[in-house]
Amino acid sequence: MRPLPPFPRAGRPAAAGLLAAAAAATTISATASPAAASPTRPAVRSASTPVYFLHGIDWNHGHAGDAQVNCESAWTAAKTALKDRGWTGDLITWGYYAKDTRCTRKFDGDLNTRIQELGRQFAWDVHDHYTKYGQPVDVAAHSMGGLVVRAAIEGVRRYGQNKDWPDSLAIQDVVTFSTPHTGTSWATTCTALKGWKQCSDTRPGSGFLKWSGQNPQAGGGTDWTLIGASDDDMVTSGSATGMRARHKTIYASGQGLEHGTIKNKGTGDTWKAKYTDDYGTTWKNRTGPGPLRLLYDALYDASSA
Repeated sequence: MRPLPPFPRAGRPAAAGLLAAAAAATTISATASPAAASPTRPAVRSASTPVYFLHGIDWNHGHAGDAQVNCESAWTAAKTALKDRGWTGDLITWGYYAKDTRCTRKFDGDLNTRIQELGRQFAWDVHDHYTKYGQPVDVAAHSMGGLVVRAAIEGVRRYGQNKDWPDSLAIQDVVTFSTPHTGTSWATTCTALKGWKQCSDTRPGSGFLKWSGQNPQAGGGTDWTLIGASDDDMVTSGSATGMRARHKTIYASGQGLEHGTIKNKGTGDTWKAKYTDDYGTTWKNRTGPGPLRLLYDALYDASSA
């Protein structure tokens, strides 16, 4: 089958047929030309690196355009945790619903805006504000937000020579909290009840998930850290850590780390989890950093790359 057609750049309406292709595709070629080289990744990370924060889906509405997230409230705990440990870089909340509030910047999408298109819009934001000036960024993403990041990086890799996508992207670290990397049965139910295209994209085996690749790499390299929890009843820990990535952590049950709270807790070092730093070849148990402490470590600690 032919590669999925790229979307037009921001400001141009995307053709309905192209949007539908993201969900309908079952096997999609990855033979498109790679994007132009991005700025070289620093050998040592810095607490002055800009960090983007992407929220998850807000699905439970009667109309696609009613989705709304308060970006600041969604990420207050994470931003505070980084600042308390001395982070000085820009902290950017990026929303993707028209009714989102208190976001640094946002795209005016709705629940029927495909995740691939959100990724394209996000890629342009990163490129236009940082990459084209030689500045890499880090990203923290919750739930579907992690799929938006995958789409951004994979889209630039595939279509970076097309004017509708940036020709380069510099994202050096990504931390995902309870992202359904292999989909979630909840999304299948959501698709049946609501029909939202974003729910369709997050179903197990969806065309989007097949398109989005494993461990996608931006120019200069991208180090992924995937975080899940046994208490999460919306995204299983297996799905949250289901993409190929060097660093994965699954928190043990009974610690109150549910789907909506996992990104808001855990600044200390007494959290029980199992983890891997070798792409899942070996897993070890530990009592150690909670989710927010792990966020800082993953973005800053060069030894984890």
